[in-house]
Amino acid sequence: MAAGNHNLPRISPRTVRLVPLGGLGEIGMNMLVLETDEDVIVIDAGIMFPEPYMLGVDLVIPDTTWLLERRDRVRAIFLTHGHEDHIGGLPFLLPDLTVPVYGTLLTLGLVKEKLAEFSFPRPPELRPVAPGDVIHAGDFTVDFIRVQHSIPDGVALRLKTPAGTILHTGDFKLDTAAPADGGTDLEAFARCGREGVDLMLSDSTNVERGGFSESEHRVREELERLIAAAPGRVIVSLFSSNLHRIQELVHIAGRQQRHVAFFGRSMHTNTTVARQLGFMEIPPGRLVDIQDIDQFEPRQILIVTTGSQGEPLSGLSLMAGGANRWLRAWPDDTVILSSRFIPGNEKAITTLINRLCRRGVRVLYQPLAFTHTSGHAHRDELRLMMNLVQPAGFMPVHGEYRHLVQHAELARENGIAAESVVVAVDGDVITLREGAIALTDTIETGKILIDGKSTGDLNDVILHDRRHLSRDGMAVIVVAVNESTGEVIYGPDITTRGLVFADEQETMLADVHALVVKAIDEIRPAERTNWAELKTVIRTAAKRYFKRELQRRPIILPVIIEL
Repeated sequence: MAAGNHNLPRISPRTVRLVPLGGLGEIGMNMLVLETDEDVIVIDAGIMFPEPYMLGVDLVIPDTTWLLERRDRVRAIFLTHGHEDHIGGLPFLLPDLTVPVYGTLLTLGLVKEKLAEFSFPRPPELRPVAPGDVIHAGDFTVDFIRVQHSIPDGVALRLKTPAGTILHTGDFKLDTAAPADGGTDLEAFARCGREGVDLMLSDSTNVERGGFSESEHRVREELERLIAAAPGRVIVSLFSSNLHRIQELVHIAGRQQRHVAFFGRSMHTNTTVARQLGFMEIPPGRLVDIQDIDQFEPRQILIVTTGSQGEPLSGLSLMAGGANRWLRAWPDDTVILSSRFIPGNEKAITTLINRLCRRGVRVLYQPLAFTHTSGHAHRDELRLMMNLVQPAGFMPVHGEYRHLVQHAELARENGIAAESVVVAVDGDVITLREGAIALTDTIETGKILIDGKSTGDLNDVILHDRRHLSRDGMAVIVVAVNESTGEVIYGPDITTRGLVFADEQETMLADVHALVVKAIDEIRPAERTNWAELKTVIRTAAKRYFKRELQRRPIILPVIIEL
């Protein structure tokens, strides 16, 4: 296999390349590129939330350099559903890629809200589709199949290409108690199987979980029971994209004569979009503003909020700390966490639960109560999907590497030939030719770190400095110098952050002051006008002191004021 590069051999006719730029080897950041000799399409454009070591980073998106080098041949972007890990990267891609974006009505409604926060040279072209629709995009013919997930209006994609038929399941689950808009369309998948599928790409997130995922119906029954038993207000925290469950909470509130208040920016945004597009219905008078909840008896209120992952500035965390102007914790309150503990967030969530409990709030979560079920298929559901589709080739997608390996093993157990099962990661080049699949090359790929709305080069040096600051703190040393004579007119004035305990600060800073003055005095006045040299002398003197006395290496920032 060739080393990673951007210059792949010319693609031959009746061949399709699949190049994952994100989503294979990690959870999130989903983006898959499909290429023929004439045309390119993209499936999903997602984000990943930063790892703990990525201090100050807001979002992570795939490096799209390889894709943008082919921008003249890109015909369309196809979206499977409206989760951030599938649509969140669009604001950073569309300024450089002016192509139609196809998605279902709710998916594009959420995309539109997201894009409204950014500016574009021209308005993005958003084209709604529905299950059963067929779209032609160059060499690709794409039709859409309804799937059930933890957000409504999700689809799988069947792609007819010059090299064969590819089926991308999107994120899905199989639930016998389907929501009002219908569950996963098993008949459509079976029809694909009868007509022939050369390569199947399937969601791997829950391959390690045996059996079938629990039905959303069971969660609904448990939530109804818990809310009915609550003596006062109920605050349910969940992901704002879980619109089916939010709708069920509205129904439960109606049956139990409670008013509903939504709290959190994304909660308001998503529920507003869902109501406008007909994916959520709230009877008149049922919804109240969070500012008005004190006008009702506690037993009449159900609050639906974000913050289930212990996010520091979420409404729930502020409530736990007594700093939320709308939500004050009362002893009769019941808080229900209706979402899973995302790996990496366990400490923040348990801290949140402890703080709420200290305020006398009753907190319910799994395993204390059945408050959540996954939107991703478990192992037996994945097996059933394979049996319906009967693909000739198989490639697991959307998962960490261990998930991909387990899913590949499941495919081989299910009778798919070992040579037709490929485990790929970001940057691998997979070739489909005349129905045969092979891993043939790699390209250079990676992650782009987003700080605010900027896609600038937030590189390892910046992250190193941020980790340095978080570990050792900083000291700013200000000196005013006569620019002509080199005489020190003011300072050094020393300010520290995250470095010295308050009771030690006065003595320690006096010592540093004396050492810096001594170091400056040893420079001839005429040489003090060399600002670079003067900064080095100041930095060295302070650095030696902190290393000797504290065994720490703070970032030291000398500031020279010319007078």
